Amino acid sequence: MNDFIKKELDELASAGLTRTLREFIPDGSALRGTINGRRVVNFSSNSYLGLDSHPGLKKAAAAALEKWPIGASASRLITGSGPWVSELEEKTAAWKKREAALYFGSGYGANVGIIAALADRDTDLFLDKLDHASIVDGAVLSRAKLNRYRHNDTAELERLLKRSTAARKLVVTDTIFSMDGDSAPLEDIVGLCKKYDALLIVDEAHASGVFGKTGAGMMEEIGLAGRAFLDMGTFSKALGVSGGYVAGDRATIEYLINRARSFIFTTATPPMVCAACAAAIEVVMTGEGTHLRERLQEHIATLRAVIPAAATQIVPLILGDIPATRAKYEALLEKGLLALPVRPPTVPTGTSRLRISLSAGHTDEEITALVATLSTIN
Repeated sequence: MNDFIKKELDELASAGLTRTLREFIPDGSALRGTINGRRVVNFSSNSYLGLDSHPGLKKAAAAALEKWPIGASASRLITGSGPWVSELEEKTAAWKKREAALYFGSGYGANVGIIAALADRDTDLFLDKLDHASIVDGAVLSRAKLNRYRHNDTAELERLLKRSTAARKLVVTDTIFSMDGDSAPLEDIVGLCKKYDALLIVDEAHASGVFGKTGAGMMEEIGLAGRAFLDMGTFSKALGVSGGYVAGDRATIEYLINRARSFIFTTATPPMVCAACAAAIEVVMTGEGTHLRERLQEHIATLRAVIPAAATQIVPLILGDIPATRAKYEALLEKGLLALPVRPPTVPTGTSRLRISLSAGHTDEEITALVATLSTIN
């Protein structure tokens, strides 16, 4: 085993693909801090609304910590279900305008548990080739037949659906793709699911909080709220806390309580985390949430001056090879701007990039500095 591990690590190092943990010390907010002794503005955070340091969320967490235990101390089906998580699930269902919702300890755990519970050998699964790893892993665990269509290629998706004779058909797609920042053609996908009697599961992880009148995601943004079989999303990105959710009809949520292994066999999330998540929903649904979304859209428009394709808060600067990507990362870092490189296998070979993440919490001056630096560095 030691020889195997050494060989694998050597191969990663020679290809420039070694991953290492770096310590980032936040300066009160995830958007600013210190890395390797250098103070930086963070353009690699998923805190798209800057809620990670919101005083209302901190207050809610502190109140729960004063009232309830530090940890839940058991899984949900033992004694880990309390009023803190029941309230969160009720608020999530109301926010998503669905009958019921279920909280998971992570977005990864949500996708793995949902898909593995709903699909089996009698199911055909249809996944976009750029779907998140958690969707793919859930599909593999389900043992269903896996059909992967080219990114956002609805013509290929239709061909695959048309030839399927499976008893159950499930289409699963991100609404905003995590590495490319583009959106799925949801209107077309909803139409194909109806035409071929398939169920649709949407992953709103990178759209929750950011899009829609109440921040409920892309399906709300384009007027298709409630048209998917299930809505999945996270509290760990724009909502600034931690965990994942799934929302849908009451019977399906009850089924997942009984069959989603990543839910059943996981110790429940601490009450203070659930309280902060519930407070985050309240923020994104109010006028404050609307203001933050509008501000984020202004930042995106500003960045289009140097990256015309910028359409969402996730802006990929694709540089191709690893050395060029590393050089651009270091040039930005010299200016105190942190945009970490993303390399294979996270993205396809030849598409290494800087993944720039914008936040409503960034100041106008910070966005201007990013645009100016991108315009001048080679």
